Amino acid sequence: METNFTFAGDADSAPGRRSRSRKACDLCRHKKRRCNHQRGLDTEPNSATPREFVFCSMSPNLSNRTRKTPQKTKPKPAQQHPRPAVSQSSIPPQSPRLTRVPQVREEDSSPVVALNPHAAPSSPRFVGDLNPEARLLDEATSPEDTQDMTPGDVGVWIRPQTSSKGGTTRDRRPSSVRYVPSTIGSERIYLPISDLLPEETIKQLSHIYFRTIHPLIPLLNQSEYWELLSRRTIPMPLVHIVCLLAAKDHSASSHLKLLHYDDTVISVRQFCSQVYISICSALSQRTAVNKITLMRIFGLLSLHQEGSDSSEQSSSYMAQATHSAQSLALHQPRPSDVDNDLKRTFWCLWMLDRLNAATNSRPCLMADIDIAIPEILPHESGSSAFNVLFRIIKYLNVVIGLYRPRAADLGSGLDSGFPVFEQIMDEMCAWQLPPSTIGTLHIFFHATAILAHRLKTITSLPSPTPSRLRQQLSAIQVIRYMRDPTRLNALCPLPIVVYATSLALSVSYQQLRYSRLPSDQEDARSDFTTASDILQELRCTWASADAMALLTQRISTALNELPSLDLLRVGHVQITQRADPHGGTEVTTDPVPVNAASVSQIQGELPPIEAMDLFSGMDDVSWMYLDAENPVNFHGPPFGGYEELYGV
Repeated sequence: METNFTFAGDADSAPGRRSRSRKACDLCRHKKRRCNHQRGLDTEPNSATPREFVFCSMSPNLSNRTRKTPQKTKPKPAQQHPRPAVSQSSIPPQSPRLTRVPQVREEDSSPVVALNPHAAPSSPRFVGDLNPEARLLDEATSPEDTQDMTPGDVGVWIRPQTSSKGGTTRDRRPSSVRYVPSTIGSERIYLPISDLLPEETIKQLSHIYFRTIHPLIPLLNQSEYWELLSRRTIPMPLVHIVCLLAAKDHSASSHLKLLHYDDTVISVRQFCSQVYISICSALSQRTAVNKITLMRIFGLLSLHQEGSDSSEQSSSYMAQATHSAQSLALHQPRPSDVDNDLKRTFWCLWMLDRLNAATNSRPCLMADIDIAIPEILPHESGSSAFNVLFRIIKYLNVVIGLYRPRAADLGSGLDSGFPVFEQIMDEMCAWQLPPSTIGTLHIFFHATAILAHRLKTITSLPSPTPSRLRQQLSAIQVIRYMRDPTRLNALCPLPIVVYATSLALSVSYQQLRYSRLPSDQEDARSDFTTASDILQELRCTWASADAMALLTQRISTALNELPSLDLLRVGHVQITQRADPHGGTEVTTDPVPVNAASVSQIQGELPPIEAMDLFSGMDDVSWMYLDAENPVNFHGPPFGGYEELYGV
């Protein structure tokens, strides 16, 4: 078997030992390695003649295995096929390395490959003190490679080391999909931004997203998004997730078009389903998207729910976004984050984590005790809507402590120290926000107030406390605000709208079942019916409203068939008279069992599921919403399976 060799020409009797520059730079001299920074590109130092290279090629012919000696004389004219001369200008002493030069930002945009012989690595790497590598940094790391190594920190940021092949130790895989325009003659040909959505739809939905959702959750960089979109180099999953979230806005109904549907406007549920499938398909194929962009996609994807396992998928996406953030050490201060872009990104993910913990009844993925980065200040966020939402979620973070299984005894709710919405708006100077944004923030504030009183399983309504009264008032405020179709359609397209409606409905249902005052029962029934109608309206847009809307629809039908609400009250008693053996009568109060048999004697017809079993099942669902320790899961409710309950 033959072998390829490359020989350096030695016809000039040059010494075998390679020459070394005596003027190495400080960095190479400190690391005791060969320095190529001070060397010229045309000739070797201390050499009178240019150095030549001779290549031995592999060939089965034995005559071609002879080592060729460089000739300094000109080739004879008689030679018909001379070997191409290899000059020192075509092969410099060191080949330029391939480095990735970012177009906009190294973390957010899609880099291109360019030749840069002395490009320095730009993204640092975090090494925690639990890593054994951190113990060797003091001895083996030069000052040029370390950043912000203060004694009070839990780790250190390290710049990537330069490898001997001219690159860096970072992963050299392409970080994102690039759509580079090609030319045929004088005409430029661009690949489409999306294989599913028309460009006009992308443009309109992107405007809606940055007008409604982005001020509240500024997870993306708006200027970079529009720049990449104009250059047609934006990752397709990022475009699709922006359009997916914006499609739920009421003003987007006329822009919901797909390429394979020609110019036909489709329903919002159909549009979201198609876009969601496209995103899942792209992510399952490990589309080349850089880590920061992928983390943002997962974070935004947690705001969407699709199918019967929607809460599980939403929590899974939030877990992947949190994993990426922690892998990139976004919870640690970054010395290079001068514009607070990554800091804002981290706190947006923190807010989404708390929203996921509340709406899907999951544990918080980010422990506050592990977060070293300071809280983002109002002047650093650049959005007053974000400042208000961040302030409310900080209170939600305290409220979640009421639902932890082994938390300290905090009582039934937060009776003191709970803020007023107007106070938060004043502190954040946010009254100049659009009415739709203020309304969305107000609804979310009421949802947090409802959760601030933990209504555990009871046999009668608890005594009125400040948190309990605040819960009832907030539920009434949510229902009254959303019963107006104009205000309902103007709310920002965030899942908190559906969640707040479900919370308010659960409070009214508990009041209906446990109140002993007939007037309170009538008011609670009216609120329950209104909230049920709101859920039916939201169901046209939100798949996450399906389960609760279908269940409340059947509950409303059963309520209309009851002759009296007394039969619905838990703990209903009946006065009976029995003969006393000693003479006279004995008056006793016997609890009336409310079951399917007793109700069937009163009702002419029963729903497919026994009426009172349905009410008992709704009790369990309302406890799931008002006792957020347990996951909200409609796969196996105590009153029957999903298919059996909803007839699907």
